[in-house]
Amino acid sequence: MDFKAWRLPVFYCLLLILITSPARAQNVLDDIEEEDRLDTPVNGEQAPNLVSETIKTISPSKKIFILTNENQSFTKGDFISLLLANKLVCRALVAKTTPEKLSGIKIVKIYNLVLWKQLALGKEVLVLKGDDSYYTNKEKAPENDKTKNKKDESKLQSDEDLFNSTSLSGNEDDQSFDENSKRLIKPDNLLSVNVGLIQGKDVDGSKKNYTQINGAWAYQLTDNIWAEAGVGTNTVRDYPFTGLDTRLINIEVKAKYTFGAPFYSYIQPYVGYQTILASSPGAGTDPGDGSRSPEQLAQELQMVQDQKKSTVIFGVTILKRIVPGWFVRADLGTDIINGGLTIEF
Repeated sequence: MDFKAWRLPVFYCLLLILITSPARAQNVLDDIEEEDRLDTPVNGEQAPNLVSETIKTISPSKKIFILTNENQSFTKGDFISLLLANKLVCRALVAKTTPEKLSGIKIVKIYNLVLWKQLALGKEVLVLKGDDSYYTNKEKAPENDKTKNKKDESKLQSDEDLFNSTSLSGNEDDQSFDENSKRLIKPDNLLSVNVGLIQGKDVDGSKKNYTQINGAWAYQLTDNIWAEAGVGTNTVRDYPFTGLDTRLINIEVKAKYTFGAPFYSYIQPYVGYQTILASSPGAGTDPGDGSRSPEQLAQELQMVQDQKKSTVIFGVTILKRIVPGWFVRADLGTDIINGGLTIEF
């Protein structure tokens, strides 16, 4: 074959390779740089790990949520953030976890009101434990790096922080609810179950204290002013006569005002009205065996009436917080001496 015949085509091929090679190399470099840009962390931070959990319960005030904790990635005292569509929705504090892989959380900040309104029972959310600055930095212009030496706030420093409202009101986790800070007890409802001593009459007419189980529901009408309704009952054995029993029903309404006290306690002086109803079906009824005279039957009816009462009452209720949402309660008043448990909601 004549070398001159195919020399020109070979020359053009070599020239084409030399021209296209830099372009191809440039394209590869561009691809590498593009991947590097995609993988580059925000402000030098790697994307945090997220876990998927489900909302099981939402309180009427929408301040308390119960989430599944199937991944067991967070525990009591952790700060967590909830995300939808890879965007921050809200910030929360884990107040309690259970062996059933459920966690109760208290919302302390709302990031996105539109997404917040989408939270509902059964909704799956992404959960981020600890610092969420990776996502907040994506949504605002980069700032000077002030967080390199920042103290880790993903854990409460002590159990007391659970009861310290100031620990939830800093710049990082400020509540965005329109709550009135004058309220010492934030929720509107208190439900109590108690055992107390109520004063009544003995068969000889003297005063006697009887044990009574009672319950009460209090509602916060306005800042620190409460209205409470309560009812209790007990049975007085062998009154007004041996073999007869008398049933007492105690009905009370109270107005209270809350004052703060040390050691996460609250004092509630009250004024109210008490009505005690008494009934004994066998009292005053002739058994037909001549064992009781008409005078005795009339006396029995009068003794049942003596147990009835309607009067103004005064006293004080003391609430001592033991865990978030729960109190021990004591009542010292002209109506009753009481002790029990109270839950807020």
